Amino acid sequence: MQGFPNYHMTILLGLPAIILLGIGALLYEISREKYTRHHGICAGLSILLTTINIIGIIPTTIIVLTGTWFDLFHIAHILIGIVGYIFGVVAFITGISGIRTKIPGYIALISWTTVFVMGYVQYLL
Repeated sequence: MQGFPNYHMTILLGLPAIILLGIGALLYEISREKYTRHHGICAGLSILLTTINIIGIIPTTIIVLTGTWFDLFHIAHILIGIVGYIFGVVAFITGISGIRTKIPGYIALISWTTVFVMGYVQYLL
């Protein structure tokens, strides 16, 4: 997409968010009791970085949804990212409230990893 402004901070925000969420999930799997705090810090930073990334790409998303840059691959990227973010927020809220559930966090991790890879595939095309 030549000439298309890229407001994504993929390497600076997206990759660290995925790495932090992966580390947090791994620590939680190793020992819930021992690493709960570390898991929470990693996951919390991950959702913070993702929120900053989303705020930064709102102008691009509006252009994609309303302009001439409309393509299905990008729409799928946006929708999977939204699903991942919603599940990330759900995981964060349930985590700070003391509810133990893994599914929302893993859905967020899988979704964010998928859109990260999709972003690079789209960049290469």
